[in-house]
Amino acid sequence: MSSFTTSDGCILDVHDTGHVASGRTLVMLHGWSQSRAMFDRVIPLLSESVRVVSFDQRGHGESSKPSTGARIARLAADLDEVLDHLGVERATFLGHSMGASVLWSYLDSHGTSKFEKFVIVDQPSACAVLPWMTAEDAKQAGAILDFEGAAQFASAVAGPDGPTARHDFLVSMLTPNIPADDLEWLYRENLKLPAAWGARLLFDHIMQDWRDILPTIDVPTLVIAGEVSHVAPASQIWTTDHIAGARFRKFTEAEGGAHFAFFENPAPFAEAILDFLSGTDSDAAEHISHANAVTA
Repeated sequence: MSSFTTSDGCILDVHDTGHVASGRTLVMLHGWSQSRAMFDRVIPLLSESVRVVSFDQRGHGESSKPSTGARIARLAADLDEVLDHLGVERATFLGHSMGASVLWSYLDSHGTSKFEKFVIVDQPSACAVLPWMTAEDAKQAGAILDFEGAAQFASAVAGPDGPTARHDFLVSMLTPNIPADDLEWLYRENLKLPAAWGARLLFDHIMQDWRDILPTIDVPTLVIAGEVSHVAPASQIWTTDHIAGARFRKFTEAEGGAHFAFFENPAPFAEAILDFLSGTDSDAAEHISHANAVTA
């Protein structure tokens, strides 16, 4: 592990490991109130074949807890600086949850020149029903909250009952039978994000609408959903349908297919990623398939 200091003085905890000689790099971005440590179960299965870069985004995990930068755009700028620091010129980028939003923001400002491939893990292209969206727009994109609900959730995170709100939200993202010690560890990682700063970032994240970015993605893309995730799998099929040539993979409940498949059952997740990276992924429905061949 190493640290990197951003242009505005934020120290990021960076993990760079794996098979550098492979010539392939996978950059993994975690979600809101999570940490790069949540990838620790799957990284050993990936790093035998590829170089794997992960880092705690600002405010999260072991990285600095600044008073500034509680915006998706700043997190995307941090990513750009990390890539330059590590000399990563081309990579496959994997964004889980909010991590996908950070990558969409990066694409919005930098394009796909550094992208070999793209993996989107269980993230709606719009989280909230925004004023310019119809009810059908919101359903298709996977919007989970209305505007008032988004404001209330952010307020709850920053309020006196914030730890309870965060615990309840975490539980809603996991399969029902997750071991108690796993839940407790995930919760402790969540609490490393300061509540007030995290609430500001959460609201900025929820208010983004990335639907117009999807058709601009011109690299091979895999969209991953969970059968029992709080993110509707149908919305991930919609995302797949709006990225030219994209593929779709839905993990079943037995495969850990809620919001954290890479943590709950890392082996099938790693297999799907490595197959996608190597170009050997199957068109069979039980593995990876074109979205129009998969039902919600």
